[in-house]
Amino acid sequence: MVGLGWAATRIWLPRLNGHPDFVVSAVVDPDEAARASAVGSEGGVLMLSSVDQLSSSMVELAIIAVPNHLHAAVASTLLAAGIPAFVEKPVCLNSSEVDQLAAAERAGGAVLLAGSAARYRADVRSLQSLVGAVGQVRHVDLAWVRARGVPNADGWFTRRRLAGGGALIDLGWHLLDTAATVLGPVTCEQVVGAVSGDFVNSSSSHATWRQDKKADGHAGGQADVEDSARCFLVTADGVSVSLHASWASHEARDLTRIRVEGSAGTITLRCTFGFSPNRQHRSTLTHTRDGTSRVVQLPDEPVGVEYARQLDEVPALLNDPASKGRAIEEASRIVGVIEQVYDSARLGQTSQQPILYALAGDVSKPATAASQECGFNTTRAGEPGSVAGAPDYPTRAVIFDLDGVIVDSSAVMREAFAIAYAEVVGDGDPPFEEYCQHLGRYFPDIMQIMGLPLEMEQPFVRESYRLAHRILLFDGIADVIRELRARGIRLAVATGKSGARARSLLDQLGILKTFDHVIGSDEVDHPKPAPDIVLRALELLGVRSQEAVMVGDAVTDLASAQAAAVAAAAALWGESNETEMLRARPDAVLRRPSDLLALCPAVTAG
Repeated sequence: MVGLGWAATRIWLPRLNGHPDFVVSAVVDPDEAARASAVGSEGGVLMLSSVDQLSSSMVELAIIAVPNHLHAAVASTLLAAGIPAFVEKPVCLNSSEVDQLAAAERAGGAVLLAGSAARYRADVRSLQSLVGAVGQVRHVDLAWVRARGVPNADGWFTRRRLAGGGALIDLGWHLLDTAATVLGPVTCEQVVGAVSGDFVNSSSSHATWRQDKKADGHAGGQADVEDSARCFLVTADGVSVSLHASWASHEARDLTRIRVEGSAGTITLRCTFGFSPNRQHRSTLTHTRDGTSRVVQLPDEPVGVEYARQLDEVPALLNDPASKGRAIEEASRIVGVIEQVYDSARLGQTSQQPILYALAGDVSKPATAASQECGFNTTRAGEPGSVAGAPDYPTRAVIFDLDGVIVDSSAVMREAFAIAYAEVVGDGDPPFEEYCQHLGRYFPDIMQIMGLPLEMEQPFVRESYRLAHRILLFDGIADVIRELRARGIRLAVATGKSGARARSLLDQLGILKTFDHVIGSDEVDHPKPAPDIVLRALELLGVRSQEAVMVGDAVTDLASAQAAAVAAAAALWGESNETEMLRARPDAVLRRPSDLLALCPAVTAG
């Protein structure tokens, strides 16, 4: 059991301990008290502080129930080590993390399983069995609306950098997974959505039944995620899907509603997903045709039995070769829809409501000239015309990616890649554009993802050194770095290059000594998009995650920063893919190096 918070102690451990097919052999959590409390007086259970201490010889499965922003990083570490992983929803937070999980599953040969319990409910299965009776499905309506149910979860659940989003990520994932049980795997060709935050900062709307602890610095008024999301989808087959996910509302009880409309009838399920005690007294399923409704009998079952039922199927899934890649495909589809909903919501915001997930150029009512200029979120969410994602602490450190941010190396990389490809692979056009999609990662990892020979690294590195004299600093970057130093900001470079190559290049350009530390991907256990390299930079710089900004030109850079709970700034002055960068929802958008200065006022003593 990895992670010993509410989900582990209230959902998973009791069911694992009572299941004949499972033996809990290890618990993993950095908190010693949490480990001791979870294990109690039972002997024979290993109590570990990190997943790096696990091996495939010790466990046959790891169930992951850690905060959202750690899901992909922890699962990738385990999968790469050959340990099958069962990940609580949301499996991951963005498309980059989908790629990360896919690469880890291929590298370690272990399977990823996804936890989303709704499809294992008896009432949902009864609905699924009746879908054929409605004829051709035309529309699916999905809603999970709580009366009062905003989670606190030690503060991380309502922080976008740590949770990835609000009700859409939390409740919406279950609803989208349920849609897949009705329609099967589908591609959404049209997605439009809106989000709002009317309840998220009200203490009266919190989920008291969860008994979450209050965390310092995360009290009311500081959440920066949506509490409600509404969207409308159209599939490639012309089926429409409406979705409404809300943590809080003006309703009296928590309600989940699934309605399937077809050419020959309609079926409607009214129930309550989850563990809230403020629920519908029992599930009801009706089948309506030609003006007549028939009530379908449903079995009574205890709240939460779907989780035990899910465990029943895990051993068979682990042994089924078809399971490999299935969870990642499903996660990719759900993440794709969620990203499109947030994109649509961002573009549709007006100055009459709190602005969530706003980026440069989208803020119709800017807080300050500096914040409008660079696109950084500088006011509290929930205030009129405000922008979510404000920094809680002054910026004391900046962590830079190297290629595409400090140095313009694209032409040199293209030539070095072409030479290496010709030497190792042979004739044909080198897939440099595909290579660029993975920039920010360590070169051997990119080769593995692309299915290219690892032998390409040696000639690529050789040619990169040979052509290094042609690499130049971006205009204005040296001045910005010097000004940041003058303001007392600590500086580091965290790059996909090896540390030796990065330091050699910066030394050649005459700016190596302006950085406090330069860290290469070969100097951490797990390169980008894992958080290791950013966490190492924070450790060396001696700052907290809330006091740092990571500047990168690739989605992997942003994912690494977000996984480390560091503000992620998208640098768009090079050849980065702006659409993909904005889709990753950075905390700041920088269109020229000088924009960074607006985020970094002079550091004051103390």
